[in-house]
Amino acid sequence: MKNIRKYLKEALIFDIKAGFITAIVALPLAIAFAMASGVPAIMGLYTAVIAGILGSSFGGSKFSITGPTGAMTVIILATVNKFGIEGLLMAGFLAGLFQIIFGLMKAGRFVRYIPLPIISGFTAGIGVIILIGQIPNFLGLSLPPKEFVWETIIQVIENLGSIKWAAVDIAISTVLIIVLFPKITDKIKFLKNVPPTIVALLVFSIATFILAIQIPVVGAIPAGLPMPQLINFNLDLMRKVLPSAFTIALLGSIESLLCAVVCDAMTGTKHKSNKELIGQGIANVVLPFFNAIPSTAAIARSAVNTREGAKTKYAGIIHALILLIIVLFLAPYAEHIPRAFLAGVLIFVSIKMIDIREFRTIMHISMSDTAVLFITFFLTIFTDLVFAVQVGMILAIFLLFIKLTRMVEVSHMEEYDPRGTVRAAMKKHPNLKENVAIYTIHGPFFFGAMNVFDRKINEHINIRKKIIVLRNGHVTFIDSTGVARLNSFLEERKKANSTVLLTGLRPQVRKVLFNNKDFSKNMDKEHIFESLEESLNYIEGNLLPKEETRAEQKSQ
Repeated sequence: MKNIRKYLKEALIFDIKAGFITAIVALPLAIAFAMASGVPAIMGLYTAVIAGILGSSFGGSKFSITGPTGAMTVIILATVNKFGIEGLLMAGFLAGLFQIIFGLMKAGRFVRYIPLPIISGFTAGIGVIILIGQIPNFLGLSLPPKEFVWETIIQVIENLGSIKWAAVDIAISTVLIIVLFPKITDKIKFLKNVPPTIVALLVFSIATFILAIQIPVVGAIPAGLPMPQLINFNLDLMRKVLPSAFTIALLGSIESLLCAVVCDAMTGTKHKSNKELIGQGIANVVLPFFNAIPSTAAIARSAVNTREGAKTKYAGIIHALILLIIVLFLAPYAEHIPRAFLAGVLIFVSIKMIDIREFRTIMHISMSDTAVLFITFFLTIFTDLVFAVQVGMILAIFLLFIKLTRMVEVSHMEEYDPRGTVRAAMKKHPNLKENVAIYTIHGPFFFGAMNVFDRKINEHINIRKKIIVLRNGHVTFIDSTGVARLNSFLEERKKANSTVLLTGLRPQVRKVLFNNKDFSKNMDKEHIFESLEESLNYIEGNLLPKEETRAEQKSQ
């Protein structure tokens, strides 16, 4: 009760204000994204209401607003074209299950590690697809949405004679209002918080109705929410839509976590990534039962929510409830919204998705990052988005592999001795130089490092030293391939009557090694040391005298 009173006193008014402004911003976007996805406008409103409530209730980011987004329109359109609305609903349901599994597996932190070139390439590519997909509405042409950009371009060229210039004027004017209205009203207090999209929506909808302008409009939108209904749990359909479902889950997870990071930066808070994935998953599991499309956290609406002073997650729920009121009582009035207005809104959104500064930054970093960026970008535009996501992930893994491999180096004692430890020891004990070879392993000892290790060892192994020290202080982790190669190296050296000593094993590396029975069999614990100095002292006191005695006996 005390917490309720505290909320009513300290946060409610801020959440109502933020929720209201966010709802007004979300309204035209929900309609626009639904129509760009090739589904009825009302499905976008259903999504904004239901996902807005569930995302804020169960998610791990206090200020994120969940609903339909531009990034999701492309994969939704592709899924609808291939499998129809029924297939889309199944794909959305499966995507939600994937996201819940991601969250339960605590994969939130890994999703955020997808390289920037992949994310930038996907986002910009999707922006281009949305931009081209809105050309028919921009020109006032009543054409069905197409999956591939060249199909849209061909359609437009074939129908150039039917351009409606009133639609072009409305689309251009919408973009100008979105860009210029905030600058004009910045110093006018009572207009400062008015969303420019609502101004454009009211002006052009009223003008289209009163002047009876003959251009494509949204059409009738039913009032109210649908009753929950079961979706078609067809195993064959589930199998077919599985790739699309995984892509929806992956894109939704990436966008939601990026959105949460943006909100954290704006507010100084810290989101719970795995909880956010579970919350987004719950929303996507429920949405199909209300005839709604897949959703994700939306960066633009979340930024509005934060900027308008939201204090708690209830601002997101309030935004959804305001949209629900609009759907219940004002939906029929949306019939006269011009599609050209929606085209203007989406063109503005799509241009913002193509971040030229990000492209320049990546292009100045490295050629490999640039190649990944443009490969992902063009695949997203010109191929099936599912294929683009698959190739993008392979490229991301390959990019990581290359970078990890470049981190690996194996240095001989004459090449790496920053503290002069080896030189001092050799000077103090001249007989060490004749009997001991010291190698320092830098970086992760994983499958990609094996060729580096073998090449370096083979360069020096012909010196036939009887004692080999492997310094591991710079080894950050070791995988199964690394463990297997180390075991085979120990066996090779044992057959050659050589002794191998290890120094500087990190706790996580030590744990992995001693969990392996072959390593425990091949490596004496007394030959593992914390530092190089300890190993050299051990060699001097325990190994070299035996070698010298053996040499004296042979000479006699």
